[in-house]
Amino acid sequence: MHRDALSPRARRDDQPDPEDSAHTVASLWALRACELLCALMFATALPWQQPAAWFSVIAGMGLLRWWHVNRPAFRALPKARRQRAYRLYMWVLMAFVGSACWFLYVPDNVPMLAVLMSYLLGNATLIAVRLTGDVVRTTIALCLAVLPTSVRLIVDGLGGHTLLVLMGIGGILMTITMVFLSRAQEIGVMRQVEQRRRAEAAADTIAALGLAKSRFFAAVSHDLRQPVHAIGLYLAPLVSLAERAQDRAALRAIDGIGQSWRALDDLLSQVLDLTRMDSGVVQAELRPTELAPLVASLVRQHSAVAEAAGVRLVALVRPEAFALADGLMLVRVLSNLMDNAIKFSPAGATVLVALRRGDGGCWRLQVRDAGLGIAPEAQARIFEEFVQMHNEARDRRQGLGLGLAIARRLALLMNGDIAVRSALGQGSCMTVSLPRAEPPPEAAPAPAHEAHSMPGALLPLPEHAVPSPAFAVERVLLVEDDSLVAGATRDQLVGWGLQVLHVETAAEALAQAAYGDVRICDVRLPHAASGLDLALTLRERGQRVLLISGETHAALRESAARHRLPLLIKPVSSAQLLAALQGL
Repeated sequence: MHRDALSPRARRDDQPDPEDSAHTVASLWALRACELLCALMFATALPWQQPAAWFSVIAGMGLLRWWHVNRPAFRALPKARRQRAYRLYMWVLMAFVGSACWFLYVPDNVPMLAVLMSYLLGNATLIAVRLTGDVVRTTIALCLAVLPTSVRLIVDGLGGHTLLVLMGIGGILMTITMVFLSRAQEIGVMRQVEQRRRAEAAADTIAALGLAKSRFFAAVSHDLRQPVHAIGLYLAPLVSLAERAQDRAALRAIDGIGQSWRALDDLLSQVLDLTRMDSGVVQAELRPTELAPLVASLVRQHSAVAEAAGVRLVALVRPEAFALADGLMLVRVLSNLMDNAIKFSPAGATVLVALRRGDGGCWRLQVRDAGLGIAPEAQARIFEEFVQMHNEARDRRQGLGLGLAIARRLALLMNGDIAVRSALGQGSCMTVSLPRAEPPPEAAPAPAHEAHSMPGALLPLPEHAVPSPAFAVERVLLVEDDSLVAGATRDQLVGWGLQVLHVETAAEALAQAAYGDVRICDVRLPHAASGLDLALTLRERGQRVLLISGETHAALRESAARHRLPLLIKPVSSAQLLAALQGL
């Protein structure tokens, strides 16, 4: 049964007992010290044997209770059995405390009787506070501790001592008041517990919904990418046909379709990236990463865009500076920040990429621009999804407002963060903080370019039709179960002058394994077959294989890299497919 469906009685039974955490060594000795002080005070007015006997019985009972309830076997008992033991111990102990009406009672000595009543009421206050949550235990314990002395005071006072009567009545009234206050406090605590439980249940529900949404999108990413992939492949032959026919209207329409395809691909890739990170699918592969070569490579990649925008791109980095990071993730983070800096800087401005030492053993990679800047009240929002400053018109050419959200999530996955420092009219400085790392014993060379596309990358269409390329192969075996994607891929390959045999299942592929020079295999195949396993089987027979998949999880990329299989992530443009085939 769900916890929210429990009755109030059941919820109360689910709570820990108020004494479960009360029996500490400090509380034990503090209580015994108070009782000893009380006994010593009354030993000045009574035969010492009476206070000594009272203290010995209470101290012995308190020690026995403390030893028993702190045993592991006792703490392992069900709550109901622990509660019965707690109640028995408390009531017996308070009965001995209440025996002060005989052991510590000094007849006709009003000051000492006032001291006794003060001690008993102080003890009662401690009980009321300590036992909040069990009103039965509290009520009986208070009565056992205070009422015997209160009744004796009233009886003795009836002989003509009004002050004693008033003291006794006061003790009774205080006992009743403490019972009601304890009950009121118990109700308040239960309400707070219930409110906290409801808040936690609501938070758990919201988190579960978000996780379910993220896992859903991560699971269906393959199916979402399939039609986008097919659209991209169908566009290339349309461009070629329209250019041969010199049909300007068709070219304009195709250009519009291409721009929409780019926008759809970008939005789909970034949304899937976000959901995969939220669902915990994406994990960082942290290793010592030298920052200077990585930054230098990114500067070279962005130099053409910066030059076209009239922006100067400058990097100030030091050699042999290593951070504990995932190289691919860090490239995406810095690339996004540099794209934004170039886009928002005016012509003639300088975009600076600098590496500095940060506090707490970290490196700080800073990307500074000379743009419009960000108002202080808006700086916290720029890392939220679909939030864009200075783009009220929602121009898709200026982005979708997801880049910084993805960048920050990637930084957090690498145990780092991204911070912004900006002011209106003074540009912005984005700082990526990453933990420092010691250089590896032998710095490994930068990995060679692999024939796979990164999820979330924008897949550009060629500006002009791709001419029939030259291949070292003539025939291709295409293993693809989606008819739309298979048709688009086959048409593209045939347009390049290749012969294509299309099959849908792994069994058909093995039956036709002798056909062709190259095999293009989708990873997800019918009947729960794995295109990766099929590719490994075909390669063992000495055949070349290219993997294509709409799945983006890290395990697939790791497996493909481990087995040295080229992998393309859908959607794939014709230019990427061409480069991958020529690289086999």
